[in-house]
Amino acid sequence: MRFGNTLGKKCLVVHAHPLPNSFNTALRDAVVESLNLGKREVISIDLYDEGFRPELSLQEKIGHLNSIAEKPLINDHTKKLQWADHLILVHPTWWGGAPAMLKGWFDRVWVNEVAFTLPPGNANIKGLLSNIRRISVVTTHGSGPFRNRLQGLGSKRTPLRGLRLLCHKRCQTDWLAMYYLDRSDLLKRNEFLERVRKRFS
Repeated sequence: MRFGNTLGKKCLVVHAHPLPNSFNTALRDAVVESLNLGKREVISIDLYDEGFRPELSLQEKIGHLNSIAEKPLINDHTKKLQWADHLILVHPTWWGGAPAMLKGWFDRVWVNEVAFTLPPGNANIKGLLSNIRRISVVTTHGSGPFRNRLQGLGSKRTPLRGLRLLCHKRCQTDWLAMYYLDRSDLLKRNEFLERVRKRFS
C-alpha cells in the first residue's frame, strides 16, 4: 500500500509540552480529535503528563546495543512505536529544536532491535521500523522561518530526515509549523488550529 497524501490507520501521537493549558496542547487535542472523527486507531502519549524520564542513564548508554529484552523501562513505548503506521509529533520548537523531553524519547526509545540494527563489520545501519509509512510534525516557533533556518532547522531535520531513514523506504513526511507565535493573536492561532484539523481529518 502506498500512502501518497493519505493518513495512516494506526496513528501514534507523541506530545511534548509541560503546560496542560498551552496552545501546543490545543494542537495535540485537535490532531487526536480529527483522527478519531476519521475512525482511525489512535494512541496518544503525553510525555510530560506521564512523567517520562528523558535522560539516558549511564547503564542505558553502556547497554545501548543490548537486546531490547534487557530494557523493560521503555517496553511500553517501543511496542507502541512498532504498532504504528503513522507517527505524529506535536511540540514547540525551542532554541531551534525539539524540547529535551522529546529528544530524550528519541534517545531512549529509538534503540537497537526496535528502530535499527547494526550488522557486523562496517555495514550501514539498518532501519527496522518499516511499519511507519508517514511521519508528521506539528510545531510552533516564537520567531520566524529565517531565524529558524539560521539555527539549522533541527526540529525539522531530525524527524523528517534522520528518523525517516529508519522507517519504510517510501515513508512520507508532513511539516506543519506556525511561526511568530509570540506575537500572534487569537485569529492567527485559530487559523492554524483549523489548518491542523483539516490536515488530520
